[in-house]
Amino acid sequence: ATARPSPASTPRPPSMSAALCRAHVVAAAAPLTRRRQVASRGKAPALVSAKRTTRSLVMARSALRNPEEVTSKAPTPSVISDTATVVLFDFDGTLGDTETPAMIVAFWELAPYFPEASVAYLSEECMRTYVRNNAGKAFEFMVDVVEEDRKNAGLPSIEEVRAAGAEDPAVLAHVNEQRAKSGLPTLEATRALGKDILTLQKDETVEALATLAAPCPNVPGVLANLKSLGYDFSIATTSGKPRVPVSVVACQYEAYFPPEKIHSGESDFEPPRFKPDPSVYLLAAEKTGALPGNSVAVEDSTSGVGSAANARMGLIVGYVGGSHISAENEDGHAGTLMAGARSDDGRGADIV
Repeated sequence: ATARPSPASTPRPPSMSAALCRAHVVAAAAPLTRRRQVASRGKAPALVSAKRTTRSLVMARSALRNPEEVTSKAPTPSVISDTATVVLFDFDGTLGDTETPAMIVAFWELAPYFPEASVAYLSEECMRTYVRNNAGKAFEFMVDVVEEDRKNAGLPSIEEVRAAGAEDPAVLAHVNEQRAKSGLPTLEATRALGKDILTLQKDETVEALATLAAPCPNVPGVLANLKSLGYDFSIATTSGKPRVPVSVVACQYEAYFPPEKIHSGESDFEPPRFKPDPSVYLLAAEKTGALPGNSVAVEDSTSGVGSAANARMGLIVGYVGGSHISAENEDGHAGTLMAGARSDDGRGADIV
């Protein structure tokens, strides 16, 4: 998927056009891709037109200048370049192989409250299937699903059961044994903290990822290659802080992603803006000094691809190398990323 500059494009910058820069980025990121497919538009991404460039700049300004909504403390460049190409990475499952350990934490926090919960039901295979099916989804969404299932089964809410300590003792013992594998305390021990399950999950995920987060395959080499070529890059994630900064340290990415290079849909907006909302990509592009249309997004989830598409990113690279995507599911997940189901205009990943 080689992007070539259009003869009718706007004047080239001193070195190369934005489209040619994007082709360079694709080449540098080749270890992250497994196929050379072009998205459904049937053509390689070309240099944005002057009209689209202006629109992209307007989008970046109008979406992010409301001080009541944007809480990011990252400095904003005095000038937004209309030629620079930057790379904006999702984090969980893209830069950091964190989806699996984070989802394991989430599963064993929710498992006692599944209506069908039993020691036999909560098997290793059950957990693995749940991780695969829910990777990339917000924990709030997973809680809502369990609450709805409990309501339909005529069962009390999760918080009512937690407050009363009314979990099945055999299930609780099994869950505690599994939680210990992630270095987490028993659920009984967490009651004294007085935290609801949403707060507990965020805190325990940070605790687990501080030791379990690891780089995704081939990513360290790609980052080193992009840096050697002079490309700037940032993180554009839904996940909150300090989860991502802690994971950055665990992955030994600090030299690439200091705090000002980490942009979060959960932590940098009030109220939070979760993907496929485009806000975090618009924020990351602006803070990295580039137009959305001249930016490359790298994503592993359908909601992330939708966010990048809705932000009008110039190129969207899908990634299926995280451990939460099994080898037999890579083709299916790649197709899902390219299908564009979560974007407003049906655009999916340009290559995977």
